[in-house]
Amino acid sequence: MMRIALLACILAAAVYGQLNRGTVTGQITDSTGAAIPSANITVRNQETNAVYRIESTASGQYTMPNLPVGIYEVTVEATGFKKYVRPSIELRVTEVLRIDAELELGALTEVVEVRGETPRVQTDSPEVGTSLSNRNIIDLPLSFAGARSPEAFAYRLSPGVTGNNWTSQINGSTSFSKEVLLDGASVSTYLSGHFGESSVSLEAIEEFKVQTSGMSAEFGRTQGGVFNFVMKSGTNQIHGSAYGALRNEAFNANTWVNNFRGVKRPQDRNQNFALSFGAPVYIPKVYNGRDKTFFYTTYERYRERTGGFGAPNRTLPQPEFYEGDLSRLLGPALTQTDALGRQFIRGAIYDPATFR
Repeated sequence: MMRIALLACILAAAVYGQLNRGTVTGQITDSTGAAIPSANITVRNQETNAVYRIESTASGQYTMPNLPVGIYEVTVEATGFKKYVRPSIELRVTEVLRIDAELELGALTEVVEVRGETPRVQTDSPEVGTSLSNRNIIDLPLSFAGARSPEAFAYRLSPGVTGNNWTSQINGSTSFSKEVLLDGASVSTYLSGHFGESSVSLEAIEEFKVQTSGMSAEFGRTQGGVFNFVMKSGTNQIHGSAYGALRNEAFNANTWVNNFRGVKRPQDRNQNFALSFGAPVYIPKVYNGRDKTFFYTTYERYRERTGGFGAPNRTLPQPEFYEGDLSRLLGPALTQTDALGRQFIRGAIYDPATFR
């Protein structure tokens, strides 16, 4: 029994979840449309040089699953045909991207490079969702009041999604019924789908996808949909980002009423700064992680300062308060009386021990 359990653990360790990954699929044919079996297909990540290989089936079909999001190059080689190369293919989270290849007769030393837009309509998956890359999120107007939240776009751009980062509904689902994944791992705790306070920096997000229907069976713990976050990773190219935003009442115009009353502009101060950086791991004369080991780190800080009620103010006790005279706080006499027939004063404390 122990051997069976150990074997199950070993096999489970070799299985990769596709919760935050994509798939490239297609068919290899010649110029007449006939299928080419046993063609060698190489899918290479152009940012990390990670290589994935597979052969086409007897019907010319191939499917390469479990690919991290990124930019890929697909190369097809078959005896008696020119090499087919399709570079700069953008693969997004949970996407099933169809890349068909039509090979031309010739020697393998000859290369046919095909460039063009890949179709964004998925025909190999029933999933429906809205995907936003980091560039899309940055280009869209995002208020940083209360810190930046990429979730804010989901409720404005995704059909069927309503609410906010505290509670939301997807296609009529109940509150706290969605699933939130960060790099394929669930972040749900005692509140399903709540990712507000523990959300990662926007500078660390590579892609954000709202899956609203048609998800595969690997997605569980959800009634209506999935918010799928994919974080940035290091590549062979040194890259990073910097962000800064400042809000201050000095930049604001005062209201007409405040100007009339001689009141200053209300305090309104927000500061939001972020840095991110990624590269191959490199230790001079010890280790070069190019094509092998990478890192990516992000730091973000948000500060907010407000004056509370209106313009900055200070509240100090009146001079007589220091002597114990708080009669200034008393209001007018009321119609009610105490046990001795005296009227109550609004704000006075009644002491039943003395009937006063």
